[in-house]
Amino acid sequence: MLFKLIICIVILLAGAGVGQLKAKTYDNRVYHLQELITTLQILESEMKYRLDPLPDLLMRVSEVKKGMSSDLFKTAARLLKEPAAMDLSICWEKAVEIAYCDSALTKEDKRIASALGFELGKTDIGNQYSLFHRTCTLLEVQVTEAIEEKKTKGKMYKSLGTAIGALIVILFI
Repeated sequence: MLFKLIICIVILLAGAGVGQLKAKTYDNRVYHLQELITTLQILESEMKYRLDPLPDLLMRVSEVKKGMSSDLFKTAARLLKEPAAMDLSICWEKAVEIAYCDSALTKEDKRIASALGFELGKTDIGNQYSLFHRTCTLLEVQVTEAIEEKKTKGKMYKSLGTAIGALIVILFI
């Protein structure tokens, strides 16, 4: 009887744990988007006040803040410095895919991040400011959407995991 009780508790906790893990992806999406926005703002500031080549700027900004956005900037800088380097937009798009391949970001989030690379470095600093502002605004909209999903779907998965664990326990008994 004690063994059966322990198994039931483990099953219930496992169901709740699975629900928590699934809900965590929504937390991660919000975090990654906010981190990307912050890092892009740092890059924008660096571009305003320094006239360094873009690969050097990207590398310097990648060292300021750790995380997936740092990986994005390091990868883009590395790809741009390669002898057979392609156009910035191609390097940036590859860097977005590499840095965020295992993240909770949606395809739309990645598309917005990739779109920045198509215009980056092609215009004067005034237009670059507009580009960063537009990108950060679009990402802020995604953050708002992600927070709403976190509230609704995250809560649903937490409850669903616990409910499935309880259902299995009931069927087990």
